[in-house]
Amino acid sequence: MVYATIRQAKDVVTTEKTTEKTTEKILSLILENPNITSEELARVCDMTPDGVYYHTKRLREKGVLIREGGRKEGHWIVVKKS
Repeated sequence: MVYATIRQAKDVVTTEKTTEKTTEKILSLILENPNITSEELARVCDMTPDGVYYHTKRLREKGVLIREGGRKEGHWIVVKKS
């Protein structure tokens, strides 16, 4: 059905925009506090730790973000702004 296809396309665009906004929020928080933990990011962004992992993994794969050190004593390094 054509309506379902158009609806699905709109849902994909909305999801992409939401994902982009969330990624930008995470990057902004990391720039403010490079020592922020994934758990703190999850709490501030009102998402699950798995959601934070998804976004930070994508940023690491793109070469935008590096995590140096352990999860409690480490810090984030923003290599380049996406």
